Amino acid sequence: MVVAFTQEHALAQVMQNMNYEQELQHAKSLLAGETATDISHHIHYDLKLYDRDNHQSTATYDIYRDPAMNQHVEIKAGDYALMQIANLRDKKEWLHYTGDKPLKIADFEQALDFPRAAVDRFSEEPSSVQTMEPEQLQGAPLLCANDNNGTAICFHPLIRLFAYAQMFNRTIMYDEWLPIGTHTVPGSIRIYEGKKLLVEATGTVETVNKFPEHFMEMPETPSQADPTTAHKAVRYQPIDASGASYGNTEIRVSADEKGQVTKADVIDSDDKRLEGVARKFARNIVFQPQVENGQPVPFTSVIYVEYYPRSADE
Repeated sequence: MVVAFTQEHALAQVMQNMNYEQELQHAKSLLAGETATDISHHIHYDLKLYDRDNHQSTATYDIYRDPAMNQHVEIKAGDYALMQIANLRDKKEWLHYTGDKPLKIADFEQALDFPRAAVDRFSEEPSSVQTMEPEQLQGAPLLCANDNNGTAICFHPLIRLFAYAQMFNRTIMYDEWLPIGTHTVPGSIRIYEGKKLLVEATGTVETVNKFPEHFMEMPETPSQADPTTAHKAVRYQPIDASGASYGNTEIRVSADEKGQVTKADVIDSDDKRLEGVARKFARNIVFQPQVENGQPVPFTSVIYVEYYPRSADE
């Protein structure tokens, strides 16, 4: 009886806190890798990825952290392999990769630790975020904030960590939080588009007493350019965001010597209904010309288009 009373009392106390920003900052403070008081650790995720035709592939995603100092990331997904070493203190980064990043890896990175797209949307519209309200999901109590326009973020009221996020038809679910020192990482992340599973991630975490020698050091070989910023868009038309579906699209674009897109082919998408508007957006981009040996040359690149609906008055 005492235990039951204590749990109910704790739940009542937590439910009194209806401030989204406080809950967000508290949840972030519990995440591994967010503070200098963290301990060195290694997070490993096994991923199942499902493309637009529901073909399944697998991937691994490894994060090695020496908190407040260095981070080493390795990703392997089919032909795509990446090694990233970052000096967090000096804000320097070294990259080496082969192939193009699969769209579902990009989706996973948007959800890793917390739902970044939903958090960013709320930061853009703080006045639209409603007072947090208690809700139930499959019998479990949740504390949820929403903007009444398709976006919601819910926390577990007792452990005060992320439970799930909703962006129109996109759902991100977090479960099985794993402790590492005084912090934690999500042991399970699932991303759905409607009822279709896009990404399923199962994670483990372990303390690292000492990383191998030179493991966190940047190699002397030159870093490759970040493919997402290698070609700068200098002109584009705003995307038609009047629809009601959230999703990302991966597109290969070909540009001429002037940086004007001449061809745009969809590689993968989260929602086939968004491919037309994403392709149209890509066709109207003008990039900064690529120069080789002093002369502008045609080039190809891969871009990732995020479609996040907005209301008519935004």
